[in-house]
Amino acid sequence: MSRQAPSSAQKVDPKRAPPPPPPQKGPKVFNAEDYAKPPHLTKEEVLEVKQAFDIFDNDGSGSIDPQELREAFEASGIKTYHNKFIYQVLGELDTDNSGGIDFEEFLHLATAKVSDKDTREQIQKVFNLYDWNKEGRITWDELKRVAQDLGEEMTDEEIQHMFKKADLDDDGFVTFDDFYNLMTQKEYGKQ
Repeated sequence: MSRQAPSSAQKVDPKRAPPPPPPQKGPKVFNAEDYAKPPHLTKEEVLEVKQAFDIFDNDGSGSIDPQELREAFEASGIKTYHNKFIYQVLGELDTDNSGGIDFEEFLHLATAKVSDKDTREQIQKVFNLYDWNKEGRITWDELKRVAQDLGEEMTDEEIQHMFKKADLDDDGFVTFDDFYNLMTQKEYGKQ
């Protein structure tokens, strides 16, 4: 005697019926309005940040992983010889400890507002790391020493190019004002 599937007229015992399949989940559809906070952050601005995020998120996973972060730095001309650097950056930005930078974390980074006073103080701390002699200016030798201490394999020509770019008033030294203006992309003398 063969078993036949129950006909529409026959009742199926719900205890024996297979469970319904789970709902199909497709990729989450990005909606810029979920992140927009007018008037400070418009939908258009969110879309611009999303475009930048997608450039770094090479595999489209919705998260920038350590390898993608390394590739982004290297594409920007920053050589990353040590994994420690990548994981330090990741540790600062990955607020949910997921192992990658998701869009919300990237958006926060891209739209963070920092006061000019805080920015100037933070840049002063960085400048002080380079100013080994504590003279209030960075010499070519100091810049070279810092590059070596950071493990950067740079030629003298590359260091000279970096130095000339930073020495905005062409006085042979990188002063704090030169450094601040370079870091904040402000023109020399305008603050």
